[in-house]
Amino acid sequence: MKAAVLHRYGAPEFGDFVVPELDACPDGVLVEVHSATINVIDRAVAAGKHYLSPKTFPVVTGIEGAGVTTDNRRVYFGRPISPFGAMAECTLVPAGFALPIPGGVDFPMAATLGNSGMAALMPLTDAAQLRPGDSVVLLGGSGVVGRLAIQAARMLGARSVTVVGRNKAALAATVPLGASATVSTEGLEGERLTATIREASGGVDVIVDYAWGESAVAALAAGSPGVRLVQVGESAGATAALPAQLLRSVGASVTGFMPVHHGPEAMMRAYRQLVVWADRGDLTVDYELVPLADVAAAWERSAAARHKLVLVPTDYRASTGAERRRAIPYFRRSTSRQPIRWR
Repeated sequence: MKAAVLHRYGAPEFGDFVVPELDACPDGVLVEVHSATINVIDRAVAAGKHYLSPKTFPVVTGIEGAGVTTDNRRVYFGRPISPFGAMAECTLVPAGFALPIPGGVDFPMAATLGNSGMAALMPLTDAAQLRPGDSVVLLGGSGVVGRLAIQAARMLGARSVTVVGRNKAALAATVPLGASATVSTEGLEGERLTATIREASGGVDVIVDYAWGESAVAALAAGSPGVRLVQVGESAGATAALPAQLLRSVGASVTGFMPVHHGPEAMMRAYRQLVVWADRGDLTVDYELVPLADVAAAWERSAAARHKLVLVPTDYRASTGAERRRAIPYFRRSTSRQPIRWR
């Protein structure tokens, strides 16, 4: 079969790989892959910088995707059984990591709602325990995960959602998704950034932090009593000078987040909620379909993309009609329940 194969730490290459068989894991599930996403964690794993990084080669890359089982069930899947991965024509996954997806949710959206969707929803529900009426601040919230978090916070009853980031154009694009205010960090630091966040949000109850660095300190300083910060990513830096007195003065809590900390049941519950919203047409997800054969180029540009890059095998790409175009286009799955449209 064709797959994105990792021969050494670095970037995968398109090539041939052995077809998985159930003999490798009798309790597993074989899945014909229709969509596989490229995530931050995939790049970390491939670079040898993650606890899931392989110790032997070759292996197929990819932690998640969506497809059809041998008994014709449409599923989202995660955690393929090594050496198999999601970025292939077929993979093998544990039975507990193959979740059904509704007929109204297409495969690219189903795949995108996995790792990205959990990183958007679970910090709000499982970590911060968001209450209706809370004011939410998203640091570095203008990317794929942040845009999902905006929509999730609104559906959970947040009073306001303030998005903080650097790129003004990307911030502006979050307003139609439900952001009540945006704050550009350009030219702002320290007390000025704190004051701007406080004014824009009207007080901060929950901070979901995809950035860390100085913006995290500024947002905490703008916090209401009992403010909860959930630390998810570090796009603005791996360290922050966080004064102890600041935490005590507002009674702040800081929680590190990874979905696995909350267990498989919480992860499955979050995913089921996301696909319910998606099936109702309540989520907008931006993604681009990329042929599996172009994985090398997609891998290189995935770090800077503000929409999800979704790898698709040829057969599924043909079923979308995309074979009639020289390039696979950029899609938006809209909340309006209109058909997916070309851009």
